[in-house]
Amino acid sequence: MQSESARAVWLAKHAPRLRKEDLERINGIYPAYLFRCRKTGEIWTTCCGHHLQVSETNSDAWKAVMEAPHHREPESWEGHTCHIGTMSGQLSPKPKLIACPICGKKAKVKELGRTGKRDNLYAYYRVVVLRVKDGALWAMAYESRKSYENEAALTARPQVGLLRVYRFLPGLAEKASRLFDGYPWTGYVSLDAPPTKLPLPVGEPFGWCSAEGMGYTVINMDELQSSPFRYCQAETYLGAGDKPPHTEELMRYLALCTQWPRQVEMLVKLGLKMAVTDLIRNKKWNSAAFRWAEPDPQKAFGLSRPELKDWLSQETYFEYRLDMVAWYKKLRRAGLKISFSDLEEVRREASFTMGRLVTKMARYKVQPTRLLTYIRKEKTRKGQKRMTLNTLLTEWVDYLEDAALLGYDLSNPIWLMPKGLHTKHLETMVPAGAIREKKTSKGYQKRLKSLVSRYTFSTDRWLIRPPMSAMEITVEGKALHHCVGGYADRHIKGTTTILFLRDRKKPGKPLVTIEMSGNQIVQIHGYRNDAGEAVKPSVKYAGILEPWLAWLAGGSKRNRRGLPVIPLKREAGVA
Repeated sequence: MQSESARAVWLAKHAPRLRKEDLERINGIYPAYLFRCRKTGEIWTTCCGHHLQVSETNSDAWKAVMEAPHHREPESWEGHTCHIGTMSGQLSPKPKLIACPICGKKAKVKELGRTGKRDNLYAYYRVVVLRVKDGALWAMAYESRKSYENEAALTARPQVGLLRVYRFLPGLAEKASRLFDGYPWTGYVSLDAPPTKLPLPVGEPFGWCSAEGMGYTVINMDELQSSPFRYCQAETYLGAGDKPPHTEELMRYLALCTQWPRQVEMLVKLGLKMAVTDLIRNKKWNSAAFRWAEPDPQKAFGLSRPELKDWLSQETYFEYRLDMVAWYKKLRRAGLKISFSDLEEVRREASFTMGRLVTKMARYKVQPTRLLTYIRKEKTRKGQKRMTLNTLLTEWVDYLEDAALLGYDLSNPIWLMPKGLHTKHLETMVPAGAIREKKTSKGYQKRLKSLVSRYTFSTDRWLIRPPMSAMEITVEGKALHHCVGGYADRHIKGTTTILFLRDRKKPGKPLVTIEMSGNQIVQIHGYRNDAGEAVKPSVKYAGILEPWLAWLAGGSKRNRRGLPVIPLKREAGVA
């Protein structure tokens, strides 16, 4: 039996060699330039690799190239910092691209004498070339680079170095690797049985870096049609069009197809690409909705034929389609007789809180139709403030959590679906918050330190900060008459993040509450969820929110004094 290193050497030795047309396709992903020298009348084309004298042709197209303005990229510049921390200034318009008279590709015209050594035109791309050989699909991963340092380099093809070799057959995926071009082949992994653990052992050819991520451009996608994986919907999954697709997961996709081709084909055809992405990228099985080992749709989804038809007939957003199956089966296990149309009606009103809603509906045996009837009645109740169905459904979940914590008998319909839901929720927020405060005050301190470092931000006028305790969140909700008090427990545990926006002149007065998911605002509300306000908080407080979000996206950097360093927008200068 061959050792791993011997198997890696064998794969590298038997891999298809790079053809001239493959190299041309790699060259095609690089920016095209038409270098010219007006003094000598010469032109160099990087797209199709020609060097010629304009005097030797009578074509008006070449004269157009000689007369076109030099394509000058935006230079490095710095405007002034305005009051919200962004850059202001104006760039000169870019010259138009000119079609190469030989190959027709749109290119930038560069006057050779004005480009210096052209170091800033150096480019680097990762590519994977697909080829079918001996009934197997091979994938060769190359690092490619292109420079324009001398006259010969102006028309040269990219330099390439082979780093990874893959071979895919039904039932087997193999990968050979080496550290750098010229190093020995020592790395080898394979997948020869359906996976039981994630991540998949046959990973992507390139690691993550700040400039490239894990991505690569795929050359020769048409080879898939003559491979054993022609029916696996790879083109559909990648969204491949006329241009070579750029991806970071095709190798794992193909490895999965060696073991479960029918399952992958079925999911992609049903518009459930997210299920495949979850497995290969997010290491998530979605086992509550789908059984990967089952190629039959009814067995895979655990649904009868009528149920399957009902589910597929719903116009559900693709990101929720698989969740719908899990939610449906959870409610059926709880003994509720429902249909996918019933469930979809609830989801349309409360997408963001649907998982929590289903848990409560299953626990307290509440039919979707009954819940919607109750919530709609609450919405129109006399004296009820203006609230959306989504907000009321969220309030119902929050109320149930508070009521359970306080020991209410939720088997009694009077407590399960109380009249005046919003008022009842406000009544339970403070005592429930006090109980949570007692349970969580010590453990929250470590999380609070991290939240302060990541999110706390201030200007001369405004302050954004995390709450100091669960009780402060409860007080915030009561003061602003919205439902953030019900989020206290989840904030303390770290399943969501609540922040306060304050006027520094009145730091103790609740003003606006923000819910975050990472660096993205999920919702932002002021008094009574901004009912009747002509201008929403996201617009009203844009002067503080925009630089704060830019700062978060830049990594929440601070100077030596601990003050936020607002990133400034700049354009990179090239020749």
